[in-house]
Amino acid sequence: MAESDPCSQSPNLSHSWRVLFIFLNAISGVIALGGNSVILLSIYKVRSLRSRPSNIFLASLASSDALVGLLVYPTYIVLTAKNLWFGRNVVYRMENFLWIQSLATSTFTLCAISVDRLIAVTLAIRYGSIVTKGRCWYVVFSIWISSILFACSAIFDHSIDNQSILWITCLGLTFVLPFAIITYCYALIFRAANEQKKKVSHLNPAEATEMLKNKKAAWTAGIVIGIFFITFFPNVVFSSIDVATKNPCEKNKVYRHWLWGIFLAFSSSAWNPFVYAARIREFKQAFKKIVI
Repeated sequence: MAESDPCSQSPNLSHSWRVLFIFLNAISGVIALGGNSVILLSIYKVRSLRSRPSNIFLASLASSDALVGLLVYPTYIVLTAKNLWFGRNVVYRMENFLWIQSLATSTFTLCAISVDRLIAVTLAIRYGSIVTKGRCWYVVFSIWISSILFACSAIFDHSIDNQSILWITCLGLTFVLPFAIITYCYALIFRAANEQKKKVSHLNPAEATEMLKNKKAAWTAGIVIGIFFITFFPNVVFSSIDVATKNPCEKNKVYRHWLWGIFLAFSSSAWNPFVYAARIREFKQAFKKIVI
C-alpha cells in the first residue's frame, strides 16, 4: 500500500462511506475480540481442550485474531475518522506494522495447523510422540518472534522507497508461500483420507473413531483456512493493480476500494470462533457455559 501522491482525488473515503466503514470495523472488532477471548478461555478452562498439544496452535491463532479486534480494527477506525490513510503519520505506520505482523502470524500458524493435521491423518500411531506440547510451544514462539521482527524490518527499512514493491514482497512471503504449503498439506490429507475409507471396515471401533475424529478436525481446520484465504485474496488483487497503476489519481481510486479489501481481509478473525463452536463439541459446550 503506497503513500498517495498529490492529486485532486483523495484516497480517503467520502463521509457517508466513512461512517459505514467505521461502523463495520467497530462491530467486527467487538466480535473478534469477544469471540476469540471466549476461545482462549475455553482452552484454559476445559481440561480436554487444554490437554491436546494441537490446541496450542488454535490458541495462537485465536490470540492473533483477538489482537486484530483489540488493535487493528481501532487503528482502522482512527485512520478513517481522521482521514489519515496512506499518509506520513505515526498511526499509518502502526497500521503497516500490525498488518504485516497479523498476516504473518495468522498464515504461518495456519501452516502449523495444516502440518499438524497432516501428521494426525497420515501418522496417527506416531502422532503423540511427534506432536508434543514442547514442540508446539517452540513453533508458536518462533512464529510470533519471526512475525514481529519481519514487520519491524519491513516498516522501518527506509531504503525501500517503493512501498508497492514492499507489499508485493510481504504478500509473497506471508501469503503465497503459506498458501502453497497449506495446499500441499491438504492434498496429502485428502489422498490419505480416501485411502483410509477402504480400510475403515478392518479397523477396531477405537481406531475407526480416532480416524473419523482426525478427519473432522482436518475439515474444521480446512474451513478456517479457506475462510482466511478467500477473505484475504482481494488484497492480492489490489496489490497487483496498485503495482500496475502509474497514474497518481488512478492509484487513489485503487486505494479507496482497497480499504474495503483490507476490512474483508481481517473479517476472518470474527468468523473463526463461530466455526469452532459449530464444528467442535467441546468448544460448543464451553461456549454455552461461559456465555450463557
